[in-house]
Amino acid sequence: MPRISLRYKQIILAIVLLMTSVSCGVSASPEVQPDENGSVDPELILGREIWGIHCSSCHGASGQGGRGKKLNNGDLAINYPDQTSLISVIQNGKGQGMPAFSSKLTIDETKAVINYILDVLN
Repeated sequence: MPRISLRYKQIILAIVLLMTSVSCGVSASPEVQPDENGSVDPELILGREIWGIHCSSCHGASGQGGRGKKLNNGDLAINYPDQTSLISVIQNGKGQGMPAFSSKLTIDETKAVINYILDVLN
């Protein structure tokens, strides 16, 4: 079996690293902005982290949609005016498309990601 040269391995590694860095920059979730006092809400920071791990792959980095519904257009607050119903959808899932996250997220984590969606993405 032919051996792959060290130079060839270095080229492949460089290409993989370049592609990874480009894709990470494109799909970054919107940052949480500080308030007028320069403070950043730690719940929104947690929500952004959860969004990036569990939600953005389907709903898009900025909530623009993809496999999952678009969430950055304000319809979420209209369709789910109380947080309890939205918590239920995230925890229990909905239909064939939205999986249940009750085994992955606590209620507090679910509330954090809801606040991130409503405050930062919309």
